Amino acid sequence: MIIPPRQDAARAVPAAPEQASRTAPHGDTEGGAALRSLLNRLAQLQALVRRSRHGLSGDEGDERLFCALCLTAGTDFPLRQLLAALPAEPAPMDADGIIAAMGHLGFCATPLARLPAQPQAPLLHDGGGEGASVILRLPGSNRMWRLWPSGAMEELASSRQLGRGTLWSFPREGDTHPLSAARRSHTGHRWFRALMAKFGWLAGGLILVSLAIAGVSTALPLFTIQIYHHVISLGSLEPLPMFALGMALIVLIEGLLVGQRSRMLAWIANRLEFLVAGATFERILKIRPAISERASVTDQVARLRTFENVRNFITGPAFIALLEAPITAASLGLLAAVAGWVVVVPLLGILAHLWLFSVLLRRARVMTSIAADESTEMQRMTIETFQKREVIRQAGLQHQWSGRMIGCVRRQQVAQLDLRMVGAAGDAISTFILTTATMLMLAAGTEAVWAGTLGTGGLLACTILGRRAMVPSHMLCLSVQRCEQLRNSLGQLNGLMEIPPERDEVRQYSQARPLQGGISFLNTGFRAADTRPVFVGLDLEIPPGSRIGITGANGSGKTTVLKLVQGLSDLTIGAVRLDGVDLRQLPPDELRRRIAYVPQHPRLFPGTLRDNLLFVNPLAEEGKLRLALQAARLAEAVEQLEDGLDHRCDETKAFPLEFHFKFAVAQALLTESNILLIDEVPNRLLDGEVGRVIRDIITQRSRSRTVLFVSHRSDFLALAERVVVLRYGKVPAVTTPAALVQGPA
Repeated sequence: MIIPPRQDAARAVPAAPEQASRTAPHGDTEGGAALRSLLNRLAQLQALVRRSRHGLSGDEGDERLFCALCLTAGTDFPLRQLLAALPAEPAPMDADGIIAAMGHLGFCATPLARLPAQPQAPLLHDGGGEGASVILRLPGSNRMWRLWPSGAMEELASSRQLGRGTLWSFPREGDTHPLSAARRSHTGHRWFRALMAKFGWLAGGLILVSLAIAGVSTALPLFTIQIYHHVISLGSLEPLPMFALGMALIVLIEGLLVGQRSRMLAWIANRLEFLVAGATFERILKIRPAISERASVTDQVARLRTFENVRNFITGPAFIALLEAPITAASLGLLAAVAGWVVVVPLLGILAHLWLFSVLLRRARVMTSIAADESTEMQRMTIETFQKREVIRQAGLQHQWSGRMIGCVRRQQVAQLDLRMVGAAGDAISTFILTTATMLMLAAGTEAVWAGTLGTGGLLACTILGRRAMVPSHMLCLSVQRCEQLRNSLGQLNGLMEIPPERDEVRQYSQARPLQGGISFLNTGFRAADTRPVFVGLDLEIPPGSRIGITGANGSGKTTVLKLVQGLSDLTIGAVRLDGVDLRQLPPDELRRRIAYVPQHPRLFPGTLRDNLLFVNPLAEEGKLRLALQAARLAEAVEQLEDGLDHRCDETKAFPLEFHFKFAVAQALLTESNILLIDEVPNRLLDGEVGRVIRDIITQRSRSRTVLFVSHRSDFLALAERVVVLRYGKVPAVTTPAALVQGPA
């Protein structure tokens, strides 16, 4: 079921066309009424989907199948959410696009081996060259039907009618999903550990390949022993070609196995990077703004790049060393069988490597923490320098500030040097252990040769086996910094994914209804971090259609008041109500879509100007877009662009600030909300055409539109019915524009 669109959009939907059904039920037969209802809703939804995808060619794709899956999935979707899940490319949908769109809606695409006897949810069949189709069962009917992109339907009697292809089901991601918090509370797995469980079958393949490599690698020393025994000792070259052929075959097989393992690791790393990058970006967008805004841009970018350390570890020598543990065991076992007590030497070398790794890991943990703190301080200092460079020049503090910067750089470089020295020490000491163990192993093997318990060929084989057994532990010591980076990255990743999203999927919210414009501040107060309260005790009742001005000194909370209305900031005390409903009882994403907002720093998203307008109202027709641009006095400027509304926003060719504010006004008008919030506009723009646009919006009084705007200028505050004067740390004063001009509040 789809939440019905606005009335004007519904009128634009054409009537359901005649469907080219082959054996579909008609009349009052079983499922006939349900089918007619489905086809009518399907035609309406398909028309909306096609209309929202501007730039789409005339050839129809599989949009009808996507609409059928959404209508019969058993989940209510806001139409805006459904349209946002569509592919961005202006091309007809195919089966891959349907699967991606269903994933955006929260469904988990699962391939099925065969057609269920009684499917509980609609299925998608990707027939490759034969095209895609949807398998569904109508309510009140036990028969299955097959829907084609053309609209033709046929009864599906058996799975043989499907032909070749892949069958997909779309179960809703819920508490049974391995990555859900409820499921992880039972398994005890952190988020990344639960994600890795999805690759269990591939991990088994990696283990088998590693075991095969271990078996093949131990064959070369055995060939060495046989060559010494049958060729060198006897002085006969006759068996040498066969031995050479066998060794070449072993080397070829080992190379193929190693290459296969490398490809498997690369696929795992790339797949994990795709999943982790998408999940972390989604979680950053879904957590409460009060949490995400505390972190700087560099910190948030660093969170998105956290997985680079994990990817480098998987494809690096440290993970290879772990996978080659079977080679170590096989080499030690074969060495014990060939040379007896000589195996003690490489075993002691491995133990020495592991002891060194544990010592270096503890040291690296401390130095990594210190280096991270110093790097963070350096970033903070750099950002503060760029932000305050004008003030520093005006105050003549260049010399003192340079001294602070030099000290910060010195501490950072010293910390980085200490961290690098840990890796250098690990390299030097581990190489010394490997070399010493190899020399001792040669000495022990020579003693065994003199004692007659080991042959000359066996001595060379023992050297190869012992060296091969110690290499994985040696590589582990060389990767001690990588291991610590992996631990920190996984900790940050799991910590981010453990932050609960802003909208709790389990919680029952009040239904978001069209806003009437009433706003109530009940003893509202806000406190940021560890500072004193920005303001307290704001009591204000705003009936629909009111015009409220907000003023105050810098940092007194003017923008915060607008954010509180949108639920973008957390209340410290009190409550904010919209039309008598507490803000915290409403779904936050739906609430913000219903409020028009002109931000203090408007931005354009990548894409066309049309895309940016449709972002706030996907169902807006061309006429509404033009009216919004005309009201913002931007229609002429857009028409002068080469592609008009289809002009692409390019960061290298940015629009002037005046254009951005006018466009933000057009977006706000296109929202068609009864609550309009206007943040502070630069004073130089208020003296020009932007000021006249803002003035027109405020003075165009509507019975139901409530306007809250921020300004320092008395001529704009005079347009308000009441003015809220914010004073840092004090109770705000609510007065009239005339009283504000006559004296202090």
